[in-house]
Amino acid sequence: MSTIQRTDPSAIRTEELEHELYDAVEIAYLRGASEWVRIHYPQYYERLHMQYDSCAA
Repeated sequence: MSTIQRTDPSAIRTEELEHELYDAVEIAYLRGASEWVRIHYPQYYERLHMQYDSCAA
């Protein structure tokens, strides 16, 4: 007998919202709001800084 794994719809929606938030923060960073991102989203700032600015140093 096989078991069908059901995914919690709220977990899927949360994941989608987190992805959309990251996209919005990334756009803000790229448009010059790096200090705002550093203050409000430090977990994203490190990733964005490494991705876009690490070779500029």
